[in-house]
Amino acid sequence: MPQALIRALQGEPQSPPPVWFMRQAGRYLPEYRAIRAKATFEQLLNDSDLAAEVTLQPIRRFPKLDGAIIFSDILVILDALGCGVTIPEGGPRLARTLDQIPLDQPLDERVFEPVQAALRTVKANLPPHVALLGFAGAPWTLLAYGLEGKGSKTWSRAKAFLHAEPAKAQAWLEKLADAAARLLNLHIGAGAQGVQLFDTWAGELDPEDYAAFGLPAVRRTLAQVSGAPRLFFARTGYLPQALEALPCEGLAVPWQVPIAEARARFPRMVLQGNLDPISLLAGKEIATAKARRIVEAMKGHPHIFNLGHGLTPETDPEVLGAVIDAVKGA
Repeated sequence: MPQALIRALQGEPQSPPPVWFMRQAGRYLPEYRAIRAKATFEQLLNDSDLAAEVTLQPIRRFPKLDGAIIFSDILVILDALGCGVTIPEGGPRLARTLDQIPLDQPLDERVFEPVQAALRTVKANLPPHVALLGFAGAPWTLLAYGLEGKGSKTWSRAKAFLHAEPAKAQAWLEKLADAAARLLNLHIGAGAQGVQLFDTWAGELDPEDYAAFGLPAVRRTLAQVSGAPRLFFARTGYLPQALEALPCEGLAVPWQVPIAEARARFPRMVLQGNLDPISLLAGKEIATAKARRIVEAMKGHPHIFNLGHGLTPETDPEVLGAVIDAVKGA
């Protein structure tokens, strides 16, 4: 029988729901910080044994977790296109932006070999009840980083590009969609049993621009992925109704949108989420009460408990453990 997480992604309501967390492998864990004290972020990405180890750390600490998401980064696609990505403490930096790279630049799939090896290692070492997840960045989010060359508060250069050069923007979005689909299929081929496409900066576009530029590229990506259930995460306070028609099985709901509202608006979709990560910083009592309300609101509907975005480095592992216990009814 498939694991609880996979059964949920196949549309089967679970009680209690399966649970995993975005960024569950990360700086909030002392065992992760011990490895990072000896290795850079890039070394973790490019050493398959280290990537596998940090993927497995939260599974060892929290044995009730139902999913393990491979340790990687959404910007590996830009690295494979020749952007020269580095990720120092201050955030990602690109040596070359996409406007300095020809549109016909081939994808160097050798960049993806470490994560494929890590997936195989993790798959061989996971407890039977834990499903393995892969992921990729969505085209608009990749284009935004690829044009800005680093993180941004406004993404003004990338947003302006959509209107200044719409044909070229669409061409890049299609190329990035194909690259993201290729990466997700490689993850599935290496053992991922489900995949998530992350559009972290979806909310930086207004609904009209996201409908014109972001969503068609997301649809193009997801339509090319096969062999495992697909989740899509658009980090935006407005969830476009058009998400209901995407070629995927599930939507990850950002914390800004009440999960009961998402349930009413997207009846076809498996829903994932959507505890505000910052509520974990408020302590066990508040975090567990909020978690229980989400579980209650989703009873009878296929649901995967998660956050509405990633775990923060300040999270206390004990509070996270208490939330897991609350979700699982302990």
